[in-house]
Amino acid sequence: MATIRIDDTKPFPIIPKQPDNRHESAQDFFKRQAAGLKLISDEMEQEAWEQEELRKLQEKSFERKKKLLFDNLDLIMRHRDEILATPRYANIDVHYAIKGGGLYVGPLLTSRAFNIAGCIVRVNLRLATLLRVWETDQFRVDCKCGCTALIRSFTGSPLSGSSHATAFCPECKQETRVGNRSFGNYYWYLQKNLSEDVEAVARNFIAKWTLAETEHEKKVAEGKYKDPKPGDEFHGDGTPCNLETMINELRLKEFEESSTN
Repeated sequence: MATIRIDDTKPFPIIPKQPDNRHESAQDFFKRQAAGLKLISDEMEQEAWEQEELRKLQEKSFERKKKLLFDNLDLIMRHRDEILATPRYANIDVHYAIKGGGLYVGPLLTSRAFNIAGCIVRVNLRLATLLRVWETDQFRVDCKCGCTALIRSFTGSPLSGSSHATAFCPECKQETRVGNRSFGNYYWYLQKNLSEDVEAVARNFIAKWTLAETEHEKKVAEGKYKDPKPGDEFHGDGTPCNLETMINELRLKEFEESSTN
């Protein structure tokens, strides 16, 4: 009997994208041709090509980071509490670490970009969020080695609720197949956590701007500024940390602790 396999990571049904056509009359077409103008300029095509090359390079980087994360997942889990308590670790982008999707709902979005006043603000799945997700029973499964494996990909259907998932064990580094779990408890739980991350970023931004305005009001009252500019007092969270740096720092910490014992 033939087996039909459906890729649940893509929307269903898939509706082909319509080309970005610009409708024009024959008269307008001939005028534009005579003027030597193209609907899509050479510069636009060059930009599109460069962006595609950057996207491919970024995808290769994410695959490398994903392998690095799971190769060192035992190290990360040993230092879970420290990571959660250290903002520079907790806020590391790990949107590439977990994949999901299903019929009709499409792929799980673990990265969201917002165009705000011409600036792109991107909110990605944070390491702290992923570690807290992995604390729940839905995203944990017993491994054959006796340890606990963690869900890292899932597919399914929101209509039937059925799902298939894969889990990775930090200790034996083996993958386990998981079935008969609620698709909704995977998909919507992650969506809720991602929405909370977006809210946290927005609230943090507002709080920092409010503080910047307050600081400037103080300096203006002290006569330090003739022309108050609250934006001068607006600051971020400092230099971000990447996965590679965190893993190296944790390795060094364990080495130093073992050397002193």
